[in-house]
Amino acid sequence: MNVKPIKTCGIWVILLAMIWSLGLGTRALTRPDEGRYAEIGREMAVSGDWVTPHLNGIPYYEKPPLQYWATAFSIDLLGPTPLAARLWTGLLGFLGILASAFFARRLFGTEAGWRAPLLLAGTFYYTALGHINTLDMGVTVWMFLAVGCFLLAQQESSPRFWMTLAWGATAAGFMSKGLMALALPGGTLVLYTLFTRDLSPWKKLHPFPGLPLFLLLTLPWFWLASRVHPEFLWFFFIHEQFDRYTTTLHQRVEPVWYFIPILLAGLFPWTLVALRATGNTLLRSHGRHFSPARFLAIYALFVVVFFSLSGSKLPDYILPAFPALVLLSARQLSLRPGPFPLSPPLLLTLGGAFFGVTALLFRFPTLPESLGWSLGMDPDMIPGYQNFSYWIATAAALSLVLGYLAHRQRALPDHSLKTVAIGTLLVTQLLLSGSNTLADFQSGVTLAHRLGPRFAAASHLYSVNTYDQTLDFYLQRTVIPVAYQDEMAFGLSLEPQHFIPTLEKFKPLWASDLGALAILPPPLYDVMKNQGFPMHLLFRDAHRVIVART
Repeated sequence: MNVKPIKTCGIWVILLAMIWSLGLGTRALTRPDEGRYAEIGREMAVSGDWVTPHLNGIPYYEKPPLQYWATAFSIDLLGPTPLAARLWTGLLGFLGILASAFFARRLFGTEAGWRAPLLLAGTFYYTALGHINTLDMGVTVWMFLAVGCFLLAQQESSPRFWMTLAWGATAAGFMSKGLMALALPGGTLVLYTLFTRDLSPWKKLHPFPGLPLFLLLTLPWFWLASRVHPEFLWFFFIHEQFDRYTTTLHQRVEPVWYFIPILLAGLFPWTLVALRATGNTLLRSHGRHFSPARFLAIYALFVVVFFSLSGSKLPDYILPAFPALVLLSARQLSLRPGPFPLSPPLLLTLGGAFFGVTALLFRFPTLPESLGWSLGMDPDMIPGYQNFSYWIATAAALSLVLGYLAHRQRALPDHSLKTVAIGTLLVTQLLLSGSNTLADFQSGVTLAHRLGPRFAAASHLYSVNTYDQTLDFYLQRTVIPVAYQDEMAFGLSLEPQHFIPTLEKFKPLWASDLGALAILPPPLYDVMKNQGFPMHLLFRDAHRVIVART
């Protein structure tokens, strides 16, 4: 056995893990998503109720509980910290990197196998979302594992084993975000069959023991949750799955091309490599045998088209396409003779120029006004953006230097790829770390520290016509919503005693609740003052007002 390649591989895994873990625990949690999913996990850890997720003490059934369980477990171990809140997302993101190496090697050979993890770790969007506490990285990686195991089942000698793993990963994806974990891989299989007229993959699905395993891993929670709140099943499957996709009920309406610029920018700096790899895979002949590459290409395109047709769009939705596109890119680069492609070093260099201009604008936000246009910055946020500009400038310098170095290394393709990949990973980490300069406006952490003793001593905390999930997490207590429902509407319909529906009903309660604090949006402060609410102003900025009943 040649020990040297194994040792080298181990060194690279450790290096990637070290860089990947940077910043997971140092940045403040931001609203709304990071605060929401951290707070649900915190409340689960505190209450010990692992059946009904709660947000602000109110039942929250929008998504399945796998990530909440994992976050509650990490909070039990590490305490209510940003690291505990992001740990599941960060670990799964890195698992996806390791899985890309495994699948690329088994499907496309050793050369693709070592390139794939570097490409994925050096993909801007994948790395960024691997360090932000949302549900999308979890469902992305579980679906990637399911698709990868399905592909291995088509060409390995033990298809039942690989398909059993695929069914298990699909169940984990379903318990992370719902039906999309079934719809996207399943829809891809249908499209692949229609496109190639190849029915052979259907013969290796092995629904037994796969389907019983899937049901065993998913049904118990749905049964237990429906015993507590029978209305939950309708809300979860109809309102949150079908209505979210087919209607504009959630008011996240965007044009059909919305995801195209996100995809192109998110693949930075591998954009042109990935597009060429996907196009070549779809257009070239694969004969009559099953083609893993073609299946991955159809899967990636289907993810983008599927969500482009949805009535509800958020930028994170197309993340599942990225691991598949990276595998295709790794395969393309492993087959490509000659020097390293020009586009990744060039895009890294151009990215540096873009970051440089952005840093200049953030440092001198009034500069564009001389040209007749404005950045539209909130005046209170200008100092934060100016501090952020130093981080962006550092990222710009690193991009320019490493982009130039990678270009000089093109005659040594392996060196050039590593330089671009590690450079992009470092640049992304710099930008993420620098974004913490905006924590005063993206998070409740500073406010919680500034008024911590007052919040702790308050008889009640009221949140009037607003709700900041991060504040709950940092204060480690819930608030009473007033004239506000939004995402808590279904939970409040189940337990309406947890909120005050109108200002009129709130006024006498507030007047008699000495020692209470209230959080308000700034315009509402003047309205309540004019209506005779007795209030003592404790804090005010452009985004929130804190008042006391004294």
